[in-house]
Parts: sequence; structure tokens; C-alpha cells
Amino acid sequence: MYDGPIIDIHAHIRLGDADKVDDSHGKGVKPLVEAVRVDNVRHATAIVIAMRDDPATSAKNDGALAAGPDSGDFLIPVVSVHPYDGAAALTELDRVAAAGARMLKLHPNTQRLDVSDDEVAAVVRRAGEHGMVVLFDGWSPFDANQPGKFAWLAISCPETRMILAHLNGPSFPQLLMYSTVERYPWWPGTIYHDLSVTAEMFADSPYAEQLTWVIRTIGTHRVLYGSDWPLCDPATALAAVRSLGFTDDEQRQILHDNAAGLLNLDQG
Repeated sequence: MYDGPIIDIHAHIRLGDADKVDDSHGKGVKPLVEAVRVDNVRHATAIVIAMRDDPATSAKNDGALAAGPDSGDFLIPVVSVHPYDGAAALTELDRVAAAGARMLKLHPNTQRLDVSDDEVAAVVRRAGEHGMVVLFDGWSPFDANQPGKFAWLAISCPETRMILAHLNGPSFPQLLMYSTVERYPWWPGTIYHDLSVTAEMFADSPYAEQLTWVIRTIGTHRVLYGSDWPLCDPATALAAVRSLGFTDDEQRQILHDNAAGLLNLDQG
């Protein structure tokens, strides 16, 4: 079993009452660090999500940015804008990029976005211009066409690297389309996936071997570990990934190397 450094690419910080998920979701840096710093976890994210026309967006982003130094650089700030805010979203994106943000969070379900909208593409394209990685919630029970929309988004924003969270949830076999499009020269190869929620959902199920096979088919170099704290327990999420039968080298990719490469983090 791989027992080296681990990066948790998907955890949420609570900065105020509006961010609270449940009673276990403590406010600020300390509860987040205490929850996700399990095993050999070396870095985790501090994700915020912007709502439309929300005057608190800049303050949320500043809170995420401050979480990095406040945690001794253990936490990776993940800022957010709402694409339907138009020019204001782009201006805020420029501001946080100048302040050092390396990741942007967009959530089609929570923010009520359609991935195919021009406003979403504009934000994703601008993020790529700043060298930022975009972390999307990648599974929607409300939009069956979303996997194809993500593919078109990648084609239209070829300079932007995107992580699609949750490996498409219960519909994870649909992601086999990426093993097909990888064969074409026009495919930018900028889509990655995180295992948050889905690994835990299927680890102890009849579908566990299928999940592992799909991940290997699309490539373990394209998949990252995430806990999705506080919705999931980080220790349980990590154990779920480790139970899926990956080799030590595959676990190293999923648990550390892929995220470290995307975010220019330590490779130790």
C-alpha cells in the first residue's frame, strides 16, 4: 500500500453561517485542518462557492486566500465566482488570480449553472489565461447531457485544465468516452476527475471492480483523491480509495502526484 504524502483536492471551508453544511461543519481553518489531516495528508483544499449577485463573494474569496497562510500553507485556497455575474465575475477572477489563487470552484447544481452557457465558457477561459485549474462539481442528477457539455467546454477552452469532481457519480461508466476522444488529435487532454463521494459510494459494493476498471481505462494519471469534507469523513474516503485494488504506483498518482503536478506543489 502506498504510504507517502497525500493531497486532498476536495474539502470545503466554512467562513460563516451561510456556508454551514451541518452541525459537524466547524467555522474557520482549525476544524477543516483537524478533519482532513489524516494519515499522510500533506495538503487539502479550502473551497468556497459564490452565489449569483452575492455581495459577499469577494469576502469569501479573501477568506479562502487567507486560509493558506493561516494553516501554514497546508490548505490550498479554492476561490469562486458566479459566471452569470458577467463582467463582475471576470474582474473578481482577475483580482484573486493576482492575489495568488491557483484554483477556481464552479458548481452547476449549487450555482444553478448550465455548463454549456457562454458565460461559463468565458470564466473557464479566463481562468486558463491565469493558469488556474477549475474544479467543477462533475455530476448532476438534473442534466443527463452534462458529460458531453464538459467535453465541448474542454474543446472550446483548450488552455484550461479542469477537474470534474465525483467521477460522474452513479453514472461513472459514461466517462469511458474520454478513453475514446483521447485518440483524436483535436482533443486537448485537459480533463481530470476526482474520486470524492463516488469511491466511498462503491468501494464496498458489487460495482467496485467496475469502478476500478473504468478508472484504469480512462487513466489513473487523470484521477485525483478528494474527501468532500464535511459531506464525507476523510478517513473513510481515503480508506475507500485504498480498497479499490490499485497498485502502489497507481495510488501514488491518485493520492499525490496528479494533484502535485496540476498545482505545482511539492513532489516529496
